[in-house]
Amino acid sequence: MYAKSAHIYGFKCFGKAVLDLQFPGREDGDCSAIDNINLILGDNGGGKSSILRAVAIAMLAPALLDSGFVPYRLVRRPDAETAFLKVVARLDDHDQLHDLSQDDEIELLARIDRVETRRGLDRLHLERTPASPLEELIYDDGSHAFFVVGYGATRRIETGDYSPSSARKMRGARYQRIASLFEDHVTLRPLDALFDDLGKRKREAIDLINDVLPDELALVGRVDRESGQHPVTFRGQKIPFSTLSDGYRAFVGMVGDLVGHIADVCPKGMALVDVPGIVLIDEVDLHLHPSWQRRVVADLASALPNLQFILTSHSPLVVATVERQNIFLTDEDDDGRATVKQIEEHAYGRSVDQLLLSSYFGLTSTRPVTAVRRSEDIMDKIAKGDDEAAVAFLESLSAPQSYSGSSRHRGSRKGSKTRARSAKKA
Repeated sequence: MYAKSAHIYGFKCFGKAVLDLQFPGREDGDCSAIDNINLILGDNGGGKSSILRAVAIAMLAPALLDSGFVPYRLVRRPDAETAFLKVVARLDDHDQLHDLSQDDEIELLARIDRVETRRGLDRLHLERTPASPLEELIYDDGSHAFFVVGYGATRRIETGDYSPSSARKMRGARYQRIASLFEDHVTLRPLDALFDDLGKRKREAIDLINDVLPDELALVGRVDRESGQHPVTFRGQKIPFSTLSDGYRAFVGMVGDLVGHIADVCPKGMALVDVPGIVLIDEVDLHLHPSWQRRVVADLASALPNLQFILTSHSPLVVATVERQNIFLTDEDDDGRATVKQIEEHAYGRSVDQLLLSSYFGLTSTRPVTAVRRSEDIMDKIAKGDDEAAVAFLESLSAPQSYSGSSRHRGSRKGSKTRARSAKKA
């Protein structure tokens, strides 16, 4: 099952937003060559993470009611008492094989009411559930129908003792898969626990994880007797997983956790790579070196072609790897409420500077703010006939600039404000 479109009304910072999403098998005229990737861009606080949460809630609302999900401050705008969420879901071939519905699309809806309490909790309702036998599968934690996995920006790998039974008691399985979108510092399943759970699918899972990883890094799959850990090879050298950098461990752990969830629901006789579903990742480039940012989305898309990815990012290197149809920008309407748009501007293959100065990021310069201010000061002096400033400007073109210190700029701004107040009094 895939999300064909997402409709968000009154949720968090949003007024109204509609996203016409890319999904595997999409074939209309606005389909991207990378048909399983959706990338959300925007300023901090613009609603990127909220879109991921809205899709997760709309897809899984019935299963979230008694799962440990806490709807905390989801109706946030003062002019909204209710949030309404809808996902038009496209059934995949495996859903159709079960003859669960005559249609290839269903609407999944949820309503959230603001409740003014000291704890700030809202109330989740089911507006309507699909009039189809398919809806019964949402309560089956082992079914690959309604398969949704989500990763928040504070995700981390479990380093202490991990108890899968304790995790299940705290949260229902479907909510557990998306919990890090709503809760800070939710820990992911460690590799040791993952390998213990895989059984006969262990080699298949390791190969799938390695397909996503860069060439310099690979899981081995056999426990090292000295460290008691599952080692990895890094640039040809076998090392314990725990000795990898935070960036590598975070990404390998997330991919391993995802493959573990796929294995949990994969029917007998089906390959792991064939399981369809939706994966929501906040800040997909988190902790990644620029060299990896240039390929992470393409690697996910090609290694897991039957999963629909909805991702957020701040990285122009990531943006340059997708087409304009894959990109959504958070924006504001005339009343200052968050919304979403797509633009016609080309993105794939452009340089970092080109993208930062484009409508996707909206910068007027890629130079440091202090350097821009210094250049503006010099140009002001040149315009007033200062010959020494003109010479200094010409010299700066052939010599590297040095940082002049932020205290000087803070003092200049403070001085400007003081002079402005004095002029106003005069």
